[in-house]
Amino acid sequence: MARGQEQAKVDREFDVITVGSRFGGRSATDSATPVDSIDREALERHGRVDLIQMLKAQVPSFTTPRPIASGVGDYLMPPSLRGLGPGEVLVLINGKRRHTSADLNASNGIGRGDIAVDFNAIPSLALSQVEVLRDGAAAQYGSDAISGVINMTLDRSLGTRAHASYQSTSEGDGDVYEVSASSGFRLGKEGVLRLTAAFQDHEAANRARPDTRQQYFGTSPNGALLMPSGNYGSGTGLTPSNGALDPREASFDRNVFFQGEQPYTNRQLFFNLVTPLSDDVEFYSFGGYNRLLGDITYFFRRAGQDENVRAIYPDGYIPRLATEIENYSGAFGVRGGDLAGFGWDLSTVYGRNQQELTYVNSVNVSLGAASPTSFHRSSAQFEQWTTNLDLTRDFDIGMSNPLQLATGAEYRQEWYKLFPGALDGFVSGGVPILDGPNRGKPAIPGSQPGPSNGPDDRASLSRRSYATYAELQLEPTQRLLLSAALRYEHFSDFGSTTNFKLASRFDLGAGWAVRGSWNTGFRAPALAQSGYNASNTLILNGSQAVVRVASVDSEAARLAGATALKPEKSDNISLGLVYEGDNLTATLDAYQIKVKDRIAISSTFQDTRLTDYLASQGQVGFAAISYLTNAVDTQTRGIDLVVNHRAQFAWGGRLDTTLTGNYNTTSFDRIAGTPAPIADLGITTPLFDTTQQLRFSDSMPRDKIALGFTYAQGPFAATLTNTRYGKVSTMALTGKTSAQVQALVPGYDVRLLDAGAGRYDIVQTFKPKVLTDLELSWQATPILRLSLGAQNLFDVYPGQNIASSAASVAAGTNGADNAGTQPYNAISPFGFTGRTWFVRAGISF
Repeated sequence: MARGQEQAKVDREFDVITVGSRFGGRSATDSATPVDSIDREALERHGRVDLIQMLKAQVPSFTTPRPIASGVGDYLMPPSLRGLGPGEVLVLINGKRRHTSADLNASNGIGRGDIAVDFNAIPSLALSQVEVLRDGAAAQYGSDAISGVINMTLDRSLGTRAHASYQSTSEGDGDVYEVSASSGFRLGKEGVLRLTAAFQDHEAANRARPDTRQQYFGTSPNGALLMPSGNYGSGTGLTPSNGALDPREASFDRNVFFQGEQPYTNRQLFFNLVTPLSDDVEFYSFGGYNRLLGDITYFFRRAGQDENVRAIYPDGYIPRLATEIENYSGAFGVRGGDLAGFGWDLSTVYGRNQQELTYVNSVNVSLGAASPTSFHRSSAQFEQWTTNLDLTRDFDIGMSNPLQLATGAEYRQEWYKLFPGALDGFVSGGVPILDGPNRGKPAIPGSQPGPSNGPDDRASLSRRSYATYAELQLEPTQRLLLSAALRYEHFSDFGSTTNFKLASRFDLGAGWAVRGSWNTGFRAPALAQSGYNASNTLILNGSQAVVRVASVDSEAARLAGATALKPEKSDNISLGLVYEGDNLTATLDAYQIKVKDRIAISSTFQDTRLTDYLASQGQVGFAAISYLTNAVDTQTRGIDLVVNHRAQFAWGGRLDTTLTGNYNTTSFDRIAGTPAPIADLGITTPLFDTTQQLRFSDSMPRDKIALGFTYAQGPFAATLTNTRYGKVSTMALTGKTSAQVQALVPGYDVRLLDAGAGRYDIVQTFKPKVLTDLELSWQATPILRLSLGAQNLFDVYPGQNIASSAASVAAGTNGADNAGTQPYNAISPFGFTGRTWFVRAGISF
């Protein structure tokens, strides 16, 4: 056998996948469905320290936004696989279901109304590989596996690995310090216990611009105080101020806003244990703990705003959210090879995510000068306990290969709790505005930037489910693989569902094969989607607004048209072409995913007619309301491409080349109209407006293409990767006049939507960008490896938001950049902090 063929055989043996089939033992190219298999070394290239960013760099159809002041979402960074939402991908560890976060994303961005798994809980050094099944698999694994499955396999090898790294941006901020260590120990003669610990300290990276608005009260010619103008440049003379400027405007430090990566520290512990109990039975256990402490910065409150108590903050203040996120998990199981002829695996897995959120540097204006400056915002907790019995057996049916059967049962319990916050952060204290032009008027109730959870903002929900499932696989010939799966599942809160999957692979010869699948799927509404109830501060049409997200079974939500949530249902079709040669593998897979009754937060209904109607029914305090709803049916179509080539040179060097790409589009088969109770009030806002629709269809890249090269010779290696992120679009501004549009849009890629009455909504598109990553490494000694390099080597930034300018202010409007302070948009698929340099030292023995 030639040297290249020998190396390709070794690579295929290592690239055995366990996801996509309950029978395992196949390489990614031999699978009937598309699977990416990524080893730990590939994940950790280019100095990245958080797992979700590692996956984004390696998986063609995996992407995340860069949320801003979205609460816990700033750290979860809701991911998307194949253009669908974070709750529509199932995450496994060692093939077992992982618990999700307790947080419902109520921010005004991607992933709004959804939940996600907290990838921050899992240290990359604990893994041996990650497998990403890019195909629907609810018939195999249950709820959530609509866009695919991510399975993280824990390392069970012996020996010790450790590394320490440092990175910083070209702007001199965003410093990251990371240390981690992992050791595998022998237990008895054949058992293994591997322990992993990691610590990350991530400092803030800020790309906000100075706040040029008027900060303090202006003074009229007769000496009366005037509210400060909120227009761009009104405090620096670029645009008119409201009255004569306060002398403090000249000395005020205008660098008061934040836009970038929020700071945090993260501590992670994980273990993986496997030990034989007998010749035929082994015991296994794995799990871990992490604690992330973050400090999220919200928008600055100016000295002259009504949201301020000037006796406490004479020059304004920046509210922050102290964030504590903890994850606990533990799995225990036994498995063996012969139980009445069946291979068997009995396991139970428990996981918990809990969050504590506290506003600091805050104020409740309605409590006056006696207001506290710190308020407990809320707490949330989600628990999941899953028990499985899996059985497998081969049956001789007189063919060259046996019929393989996998069957089993699952029982799962889930609990969700939402707790109220400090009463002082929720109540109206009755103290009027103390000074300024609005002295004596009612003060804004609740803490800043938004009210704490009130006494009624609580939930305690639980449910249980049980499932039975079966999977068959047969190779009737050496060239044909057939598989089928069926799963019945019953939930205590919405009933039963049955789903199937059919998949096949046919070898065409000469290294070519075709494969395809057809499956149905479902996603049970998360308990947080049913029970979440709180007020949140959002940016609507360039201005801050407090929006009440009411639980679907609350009286206010039902009066506004909410109905009980239904499960999402999907229909997936995939067809692929595979090539495997001595040094080249390539896969091309096309897919279509239809999802019925997708769950999302509704439009924001903000109208005095609705506020008055709710108040007449005893539901007060709803200036704006939204709720969870099965708003739309969508259709996502796309193509995935993965090409790997290896060249071995006579002088001893080796070049690995990888090309990956994804293109997808999402369209709507159904969009719900205005709820009847809303329409009866004469309000025409649809249940799922254009702003919300764009989040599903255009706010994630239509395409993502990566071309990577790794050259290794002797102790030296270099990796260069170029990643192209396709265009993304968002609703920038709404309700603008023709004159305002003409002042705002020159130089930007926009399209206008007729909003009626001579006004327009502006959709902004951000053009594709290419980012380059470089890593150079040196195996200095048999145990020491040194690396350095850069992420985003050429310091590429995304396109900028439609800017505020003197011309726009003259036309009566600011831009989409919060009066000049927020140049970049949170939908950027690669963030907006520019180049990052890194160095890393690793040992292995």
